[in-house]
Amino acid sequence: MLTFAGELWSRVVGELSHEFASVQVDYNHVDAACIYLVESPERYGIIVTDNLFGDILSDLAGAVTGGIGYAASANLNPARTGASLFEPVHGAAHDIEGTGRANPLAAVSSAVLMLEHLGEVDAASRIARAVQEFKGDVATLGTAGITTQLMESL
Repeated sequence: MLTFAGELWSRVVGELSHEFASVQVDYNHVDAACIYLVESPERYGIIVTDNLFGDILSDLAGAVTGGIGYAASANLNPARTGASLFEPVHGAAHDIEGTGRANPLAAVSSAVLMLEHLGEVDAASRIARAVQEFKGDVATLGTAGITTQLMESL
């Protein structure tokens, strides 16, 4: 099964790459991509892969950039013929529901991606700036404290 896991993406990228000549395209096996994400994450702008490897790589990328509690994601429908999905990489965190310990920064950053996608660039910029300038201790502030600090910096 894994032999064919990336075949769709490889084929589609190969078929379309000539239409986007300015975009540099490279192929990496997932184990190499993990090494490159740790050693030089800036080498990637976009990673196209299937769900299994995408989940692994997005968790690793989140950890490399400060933890998956900070990592936003967007699954875009660029044709806008259907829905797009915006969510934190870490998922719902049901294990800490109701405890006030959830870090909302990834959810807020996912909302920034959604606002950008919808063309609400000014609102997205203001919220993104508040997230980038956040300096508080997540563990001490908790969900409400983080949210309050973000709102105050808008």
